[in-house]
Amino acid sequence: MAVLLYCVTQANESASIAAGVCDSAVQSHELAGLRFYWSEITNPEEWFADAESMKKAASHFQQVLRQILSATTPLPCPFPTVFEDEGEIENHLRAEQDLYRAVLDRIGDAVQYEIVASWEVDQHADLAKPISGREYAQRRQEAAERVAAVDSKLKTVTSGSVREWRGRQERRAHRWFALVPRNERERFVAALRGAGRSEGVRLRLSGPWPPSEFITTPERH
Repeated sequence: MAVLLYCVTQANESASIAAGVCDSAVQSHELAGLRFYWSEITNPEEWFADAESMKKAASHFQQVLRQILSATTPLPCPFPTVFEDEGEIENHLRAEQDLYRAVLDRIGDAVQYEIVASWEVDQHADLAKPISGREYAQRRQEAAERVAAVDSKLKTVTSGSVREWRGRQERRAHRWFALVPRNERERFVAALRGAGRSEGVRLRLSGPWPPSEFITTPERH
C-alpha cells in the first residue's frame, strides 16, 4: 500500500472526484489552512512497473487535476509523488506549509494556457544535414526573429488578460505559457481567436491547465 499525492490547494474550496489513479478513491483533507488530495494505491509496483502502466496512470493523474481545476486552482505534485501513508503526507505538509501557502497566494485563482508555435520552414528543414557555421548563425537569427514576432503579437493582443508569460524553445517549435486569472479566460481566448493568422506559422492553443510552469513546490518521491 502507498499513498499518491495529487496536489495542494487553498482550504476554502473542495472538489468531488469520481475516481483517481488505478480506479482508487480520491480523498482530501484540510491541514494548516491547506487542502491536499490523495489516493491509496494497492500494489504500486504493479501499476508503475512499466512504461505503458506509467503512461495510463499519468493520464488518470492529469484527469484528476483537471477536475480539481474546475473548482479551484491546484498546485500539482510531480507524478508520481508517493508516501508510505497519510501521516507521512501530513508531516511533509507541516514542514513545507509556508512555501505552499506563499505559492498559492502568488498564483491566486489563475490557470495556465499553452500555445505551441511551429513554422513551415522548420518542419521541412533537414536538421541532420551538415551546414557551415555562417549558415547556422543565420538560421538561429532568423528563428529568433520569428519567435520574437509571434511573442510580440501574442502579448499585444492579450494585453490586460494575462498576469505572466513564460516560454520554452524546442527543436522545431516554441511554447508559450500564459498565467490567466480565472475570470479573464473568455477574454483571453477571444483575443487570440480574433488576432488573425500569421503567415508561415501554426499556433495551437490548449488549456486551461493547472499552473505547473509558474510554481515551485517541494518534491518527494
